[in-house]
Amino acid sequence: MTKSDMTSDMAPARPKLFIEHLSVVFNDDIPAAIGDVSLQIAEGEFVAIVGPSGCGKSTLLKVVAGLQAARSGTVEVARAPGGRDPKIGFMFQRDTLLPWATVTSNISVGCELSGVPKDKHAERIASLISLVRLQGYENHYPSALSGGMRQRVSLARLLAFEPDLYLMDEPFGALDYQTKIVMGRELLRIWEASRRSIVFVTHDIEEAVALADRVIVMGARPGRIVASHDVMFERPRDPRSLRGDPRFGSLVQTIWSELAIDD
Repeated sequence: MTKSDMTSDMAPARPKLFIEHLSVVFNDDIPAAIGDVSLQIAEGEFVAIVGPSGCGKSTLLKVVAGLQAARSGTVEVARAPGGRDPKIGFMFQRDTLLPWATVTSNISVGCELSGVPKDKHAERIASLISLVRLQGYENHYPSALSGGMRQRVSLARLLAFEPDLYLMDEPFGALDYQTKIVMGRELLRIWEASRRSIVFVTHDIEEAVALADRVIVMGARPGRIVASHDVMFERPRDPRSLRGDPRFGSLVQTIWSELAIDD
């Protein structure tokens, strides 16, 4: 695994996310969903997780978020600066927008959960709408938006919450190829400005390599880590143009071959 950055006194920096010997079992009569997974993610690191369906990728995120209990093991999220409890944000494959609320009102939910003062909501929301490039759609309802636009609203709401750790479960999986590329580019642009830790689950190996600092490969159930790859492409990146780099294709093929072991 990648070593954590070192602090000024050369003591190892505390990882943002620490997972050790994690096991998740839904039913004793079937194989474990996750078997003995250990993983560390550094502060500000963008990590993608790929693997076959049913290998426990989404389950892993749910355990970190506190939505799923583990059979055994350790999961720790480092405290935020100042010693406050860390805030964990979760973005799902399909948007979970309130259908009766406008774009502005949906984003406002994140502000409320984050504790942003009421008199600061309008300024914060306007800034986020500009950031995700939805100016002019402030008063539209989700039913009037495209899939990509709804995911932009979901991302803005997540940003309004200001989590210390982002958990993203195939957030662009339901989008068409072109929209997925655009959303990936937008996510990188936003992440590069804030550098919060992200754990990004995807079935799309090219998406994982284009976005992440590191790609974790999980094997078939019981889910386990079978490989980890540092992605050495310089930042900032353009996910679309990066796909023409021979090194990109080589890494994608390597990961495909690792997944094929479990076919």
